[in-house]
Amino acid sequence: MSNSRQFDRAAKYYDQTRLLPESIAKHGIPAIQDVIGPDALVLEVGAGTGRVSIPLLQRGVDLIGCDLSSQMLGRFREKFSGARIARADATSLPFAANQFDAVLTVHVLHLIPSWREVLREFRRVLAPGGAHINVSTAAEVGDSVNGRIHQFWRGWMKAHGVKAGHPGARERTELLQELRSLGADLSEVEVIRFTESFNLREKLDRFASRIPSETWDIPDTIFDESMKELRAWVNAEYGTLDQVITDEVRFLIDVARFR
Repeated sequence: MSNSRQFDRAAKYYDQTRLLPESIAKHGIPAIQDVIGPDALVLEVGAGTGRVSIPLLQRGVDLIGCDLSSQMLGRFREKFSGARIARADATSLPFAANQFDAVLTVHVLHLIPSWREVLREFRRVLAPGGAHINVSTAAEVGDSVNGRIHQFWRGWMKAHGVKAGHPGARERTELLQELRSLGADLSEVEVIRFTESFNLREKLDRFASRIPSETWDIPDTIFDESMKELRAWVNAEYGTLDQVITDEVRFLIDVARFR
């Protein structure tokens, strides 16, 4: 049984809480397709409900999607009945070696504790010269407010003896270093920079409702206490919870091509 974070519980509301705005997708989806290249066979690992796979399929990309969550894949099938999908664990993909021209991941590797093993599995199923394409749809630029909020919460949890945060790869630099050690040539494509605006109170309410997956495994008592402390810190830091904050983010594609 995989110890990766499963998203069965999020299948019903995932598409409403992990939006890919049309204005961003307008630039991002074609950019992913350009990196993939023509006539490529693509495997998206962690395809979920098809948030990225479906727009690529609609543009004619030859793509197979896989995910650990059968319920997420069920939503994928409902939205695009002709899709080729498979329930699979990223640590042991049910595909032959040297089969794919590209393996695509979008916000997945931070959810998998054995992510280093997964990268080796990607290299196994990739054809010679194939690429792992890792997409961040809203990578933070600099010292973002959203990042500071999460950093405070994780620090408070750690101080109270609870390991919080994501179980997999936490830093982009760590991921790139591991890919380089596997013999990959690295490049990046910054597709677009844009701003994300949010109300602090609404941001905290969303966090309190346990929509972010890093909150799912925290016991209720300690989580409720952490939210009280987080609200107090944000209020002291920014003066009011009704303030609208704007962070700069970017749509970023990291390409690791194996020789």
